[in-house]
Amino acid sequence: MISIIPVDDSRHALWDAYVKSHDHASVYHLYAFKQAVEKTYGHKSLYFAAFDTESDRFVGVLPLFNVSSIIFGTSLVSIPFCDYGGLLYDDEQHGRMLYEKALSLFHEIRATVLELRQTYAVPFVSGDREHDEIIGTKVRMKLALAVTGEELFASFPAKLRSQIRKPQKDGCVAKSGGQELLDDFYSVFVYNMRDLGSPVHPKKMMANMLDAYGAAARIFVVYKEGKPVACSLVAGLNKALVNPWASFNKKYRASAPNMLLYWSMMEFAIANGYSTFDFGRSTKDEGTYRFKEQWGALPEPLLWYYRYRLKKPVFQAGDGKNKKRFIAVWQKLPLGVTRVLGPILRRQIPL
Repeated sequence: MISIIPVDDSRHALWDAYVKSHDHASVYHLYAFKQAVEKTYGHKSLYFAAFDTESDRFVGVLPLFNVSSIIFGTSLVSIPFCDYGGLLYDDEQHGRMLYEKALSLFHEIRATVLELRQTYAVPFVSGDREHDEIIGTKVRMKLALAVTGEELFASFPAKLRSQIRKPQKDGCVAKSGGQELLDDFYSVFVYNMRDLGSPVHPKKMMANMLDAYGAAARIFVVYKEGKPVACSLVAGLNKALVNPWASFNKKYRASAPNMLLYWSMMEFAIANGYSTFDFGRSTKDEGTYRFKEQWGALPEPLLWYYRYRLKKPVFQAGDGKNKKRFIAVWQKLPLGVTRVLGPILRRQIPL
């Protein structure tokens, strides 16, 4: 007998045990991400599991967040603020039951959109209906790591090896750690997000990630002459280390601190038993895609499934002109303004 049940803290261990056993699971599926988002933004989580009452175990899970916005309406997202999440299931029947639960909630709360961010196809969400859509323009870039750092470094082309050495020759130094590096991390991160024209997460999002994930999460900071110039945060599950956020100060582009940053993350991954490094989301053939590709990372498609209540929302429709205007304005704002306003807006933008 399979039943769909809500999952709360009392079933935390069952949830994570299932996630860790699933081939398509990610760090974002772990209960820790739920805790970090709730503590940071207060969004209501709606976590459900397909529960086998005979074996007393989960056979599928669906993490959902209710993200309400005065700008974009109400979104049911699996999962916000990350590249992928979505349904995990053992059998298509179990996945369909979970999706039907999500649809029921979608209609019940009259949400604007229901969104599943998948790393694999979900056959029972076809995209054929008038108000359905599947978007597959994004990929995640994954690198298979060597057994040792020396082997991985030797496998790189000569030009890439030279680029990794350059920041070290220019006096850049990489450090990794936890909360003690958070201020330095954020000083680079908030600056870079302003330059990209993107509202920034509050610092407490990273602090809550570090708390929730414990030893599975880590911060990296690259310094030049004692000043933080590049930063990243990683989190790991099973054999995969994932990089949700990375930034560098473009004023120091000539020293290429981002090359040392990524190499440091890869060395850490190998030293800690990870076999895959996930660079995160990119659009094929754009700058970030080519940067990741030069390391040997290969693209894997991301499939984002949408169900709209009435019509495609304004923020997803159109030719992108409004987005470009917003970016142009945001890039011109003083850093202090973006630091205050960024988290207020970011809370309402599940991307």
